Amino acid sequence: MPTRLPSTKALYAFVVTAEELNFTSAANRLNLTQGAVSRQISSLEQQLDVALFHRHARGLSLTSKGAEFLPLVEHTLNHLQRSIEHIAHDKRKIKLKVPSCITSWLLPKLMNFQQQNPEIDVELTSTIKHSVNFASEPFDAAIGYGDLDTFTQQDQQLHYHLLFEEILTPVCAPTLLGEHLSLQVNLLKQQTWLHATPEKSDWKLWLNAWAAEQKQPEWTALEGKKNQHFATLDLSVNAAMQGFGIAIGDTMLAQADIELGRLIAPCQLNVRSGKGYYFIRPKSQINNNIECLMDELLK
Repeated sequence: MPTRLPSTKALYAFVVTAEELNFTSAANRLNLTQGAVSRQISSLEQQLDVALFHRHARGLSLTSKGAEFLPLVEHTLNHLQRSIEHIAHDKRKIKLKVPSCITSWLLPKLMNFQQQNPEIDVELTSTIKHSVNFASEPFDAAIGYGDLDTFTQQDQQLHYHLLFEEILTPVCAPTLLGEHLSLQVNLLKQQTWLHATPEKSDWKLWLNAWAAEQKQPEWTALEGKKNQHFATLDLSVNAAMQGFGIAIGDTMLAQADIELGRLIAPCQLNVRSGKGYYFIRPKSQINNNIECLMDELLK
């Protein structure tokens, strides 16, 4: 049995490596060399006298002991982080992590919050990721994205508050369709389709609903004249705003641009994706400022 506790640096390296399942990717996040991370993990395994990872030619996988150890380490690091913040953290600052696609909806609400609470500083970090790990990331709260039925069951140590459900519809620049005011099949097929995912899942979901509404099952196999892929929803919608094609956008996130005339929604059909955006915070985080921010976002 180990008589010396592992260092927090080694435990943090373990958590990040378990998330990435690749030494090189973990090294990039930790700002270390691949060899340094590998040595940290090997040293931790030797200290514990337990193999935490299976090494494969193309990456890593957790052993059964590693999988058992991971949530315990995450809980311990999270508890330690909250304890430090309880003593030393500036209670007037909220570190908030959000997916980049939500910033157009979020910024007006943050401006309103800061006008009403000038003594509270919200430090905003945007990312293309839709999740957060409070054990390995220095955030007080986050906005995450996931399935309505299962997302809130991922971590029992967290509070989840639904901000809004994702509802999808085609969006494009007002000039793209010329004199046409609504979206017809022939017109749709002539356009470049802008995709936020490699699987084209948003377009497939909307086409299935459109085909069912019009009782035209063959429409589910429609393809655009060209297809352009982007890494995030906001990039695809911004491209649509510039007139490069038609994107499938979220009605809530696109609302401001539609009201300002930068986008139009040329079809009345909206489709629920079964997913939504959530305000997330640790249950151990007792902070009235975070509660106040959450209330503003829920308005």
